[in-house]
Amino acid sequence: MAQTQEVPTEGLVEAAELLAGDAATCIQSMCCLKTTCTADKDQTAAGVTKCTESGLTIADCDSVAGAAGVITAYHTFTAGAAATVKGFGAFNDDNDALMGICCFAADVSMEIGDTLKNTMTWTLSDQTA
Repeated sequence: MAQTQEVPTEGLVEAAELLAGDAATCIQSMCCLKTTCTADKDQTAAGVTKCTESGLTIADCDSVAGAAGVITAYHTFTAGAAATVKGFGAFNDDNDALMGICCFAADVSMEIGDTLKNTMTWTLSDQTA
């Protein structure tokens, strides 16, 4: 199976609200995912199984930057406990909206001290009706 990724509807709604000046928050954190990982438009922050192992839990991104219609966020996780990682998710500032999800092609087995750098890029485009 190939790696899959998706920008869930929940994340698109949050981004639209932010751009419209409504109560919304920006892309801020990432978390490794375990047990299962499904990259589809219906996935939600509440529906993913976040890692609870030390060093793989939700954390502020090392960087979130935007330029010329592209937003890039990354975070490097360092395992504090052994774990199997299925993918990762990017979340908004208060972690209640899944802004993007990536499911790996194969499980990543992490041992204490292993690092895993996750990068997610969103490319914005003009749409006219």
